Amino acid sequence: MATGFLLGPRYDQRAFYVRSGPGEEWKKTYSGPEFRRQAQGKMMNLRLAQGLFHDEWLTEKPFDPAKNTEALVGALDFYRQHGVLMINVSMQGGNPGYEEKVNGIRRQRAFHLGPGEGAAVSGFRADGSLKEEWMRRLETLLRAANDRGMVVNLMYFYQGQDEQFESPEAIQKAAANLTDWLIDKNFRNVVIDIANEWDHSGWDFDNFIPTNLVRLADQIRERFQQKRTDWALPVGASSDGRMLYPDSLMKNLDLVMVHGNRLKPEDKGRRLADFRNFDRPVVMTEDDNGRETTPANLALELASCSMLFERAQGWGYMPWVQSQRFPFRWLPGPESQLRDDMPVADRDMAYFHAVLDHIAELVLIKPPCGRKR
Repeated sequence: MATGFLLGPRYDQRAFYVRSGPGEEWKKTYSGPEFRRQAQGKMMNLRLAQGLFHDEWLTEKPFDPAKNTEALVGALDFYRQHGVLMINVSMQGGNPGYEEKVNGIRRQRAFHLGPGEGAAVSGFRADGSLKEEWMRRLETLLRAANDRGMVVNLMYFYQGQDEQFESPEAIQKAAANLTDWLIDKNFRNVVIDIANEWDHSGWDFDNFIPTNLVRLADQIRERFQQKRTDWALPVGASSDGRMLYPDSLMKNLDLVMVHGNRLKPEDKGRRLADFRNFDRPVVMTEDDNGRETTPANLALELASCSMLFERAQGWGYMPWVQSQRFPFRWLPGPESQLRDDMPVADRDMAYFHAVLDHIAELVLIKPPCGRKR
């Protein structure tokens, strides 16, 4: 995959492009008779940060990391059938939603709290080398996505876990090692997110990662040059829920990834106006419009989805209850209609299904739910 910005001036600079192999013609995403014309060049996506998850300190509950990734692979066809083209996973996890009342786990997400109080989630060792078991899961997921014509937004670093590294130099080695691995395996269906919510306040080593984002991006690009590839992956970094991005950073990354958590749809629209003259794709890769699966929150979810579909290059739903909070569930329920009399567990999964149905209506001429846009 690529963006018009990376391909050159003959292409739509703000659009996403895909092709089936070297020498094939680049086409905008969602090109074809089954897709609505308005979807071309977009990238509708799901934040599934825990798809590679393994908390090495987790003792309260049984967990099989390989089966967790396999379960996500098993859900890819359902996502694809509903118009989702990209999934977003993390090499250092995300907030696993540990909560004693919900899953019996009374710990928090940060590594610095130590065993019994925090979490140890990372595909990197302290020196920046790669953990083989994480890479096996990542390879399984990337190949499965590629087989389905899907893209993976791979988040390198997470602000709750970067303190696992022994030094800033180890962080740079980690970025180089992971990029080299992607190149050596020839995985071209990837978008790189260097830092999940780069402007979050929780980064360590004197804020090394956000302070050195451009430097890290350049070092990642240099790996493609040094290995003399004729291709490169788009490199960006995601903002937190304020959707703020300074010009100095935008001009040095290949795309803008924003999070819109808890912003009202109209506020998201005002933030998008700041990017209207920017010549790179602007895509939301995480959105949380309320963690209770109520009809009111669903209305905000669908309005945000439509807003980012119409005014940007795509929207990313974060299914907090379903696949962000331990234990993770990757498939929605069979129903997509929310009812007040539904048990909460059933309503949670119907909510997920309803969001996917809405994405399908925006993208597909004949969505699975039967409702045409």
